[in-house]
Amino acid sequence: MKLHWIPLLIALAVLLAIDFFAYRRLRRSAASPRWAKPCYAAASALLYAVLGAALIFAHQDSDAGLRVAMYLLLAFFGIQGSKLVAMLIGSLSLRKNMEERGRQFIRFAAVGVMTVLLLKLAWATLVTPFQIQVNHITIESERVPEAFDGYRIVQFSDAHLGTYGTDTAFVSQYVDSINAQQPHMICFTGDLVNRHSREVDAFVPVLRRLRAADGVIAAQGNHDQKFYYRWPSEQAWLADSLRLHQQQRIMGWTPCVDSCITVHRGADSILVVGMQSFMPPHWKLPIKFKDICASSYQEGTFKILLQHVPNVWKYYIDPKSEGEKDNPVHIDLTLAGHTHAMQMQFTLFGTQFSPASFVTPYWAGHYSEGDQHLYVNTGVGEVGVPMRIGVTPEITVITLKKKH
Repeated sequence: MKLHWIPLLIALAVLLAIDFFAYRRLRRSAASPRWAKPCYAAASALLYAVLGAALIFAHQDSDAGLRVAMYLLLAFFGIQGSKLVAMLIGSLSLRKNMEERGRQFIRFAAVGVMTVLLLKLAWATLVTPFQIQVNHITIESERVPEAFDGYRIVQFSDAHLGTYGTDTAFVSQYVDSINAQQPHMICFTGDLVNRHSREVDAFVPVLRRLRAADGVIAAQGNHDQKFYYRWPSEQAWLADSLRLHQQQRIMGWTPCVDSCITVHRGADSILVVGMQSFMPPHWKLPIKFKDICASSYQEGTFKILLQHVPNVWKYYIDPKSEGEKDNPVHIDLTLAGHTHAMQMQFTLFGTQFSPASFVTPYWAGHYSEGDQHLYVNTGVGEVGVPMRIGVTPEITVITLKKKH
């Protein structure tokens, strides 16, 4: 499990400062009961011990240790975050010239808000991650071939099978939901695993049940590159990469890693290209589109790009970008994942918002520029912490429509 140390340390420094301030207030307050100070100190020490245990488990190679770390991180930041909001509300009672009744009301409100937030967190952990949402969109274009008018593509992404251990119940549920859409083609846009191919073993029989006339085409995500695991050698990493592709073939999937597939309907065809993921911070294109499909590339062909990271879409919609500026390419539909909408999404005054919007302008849903389209699927699994607030596991049904 890879931890982003800079934001983690900043968050830790803020939380420590708040706890220190709160403890000082309790010590100086004559109104607080005698037991309040030691209880607050003990509870805070316990929470930081939970964080320390999470960091230890996160650096273990065992899959069980990773899952324990995810739940411990959820407990720490969930409780601390709820406590922070409650303290901000409670600080209103520190104003001078306020009657005692008003102070009691504010303190009661702070406790109430903290309770609601903790219940919301429990719901986001136990309920929302298992509520599948099927979204339907239509992509209308003059470039869609006649034979592909009404063609249904089901996209799913970011399975992160290692998060479930060997429990196949939820994966079986979304496999049934995908098959119920009667797709012509299924596209998986990366992050099948968290760290290594052994996570897939228990799920092979379940994922093998996916059915589509033109099969399941799978792109590779950053987690599928397995850089979040300590490999004893490059040979071991390479062997596991080959094993992951072999597992996908056993499931009846077609791994599409820096390669292209032509799908035929009579005399008409569309081109599906899978480009492998690549690492931050710059998300540079590792290889040019036309270099991948040089033998089958035709300018007028309707093209679908499976690319795990949505940030690269800017390289195709801006002809002056460094990605393809020497040899521009028109990609009709790009399917991506990766963001999970940071597993947090809120609706404010009718507008959807996610912290992911601070990282990328393409964090969820449908985007278009002229007749080029991007769809960012928010995934079906979780990584980092096992919860989803306001963003349910997503299956997307994309229908191609011929525009006359």
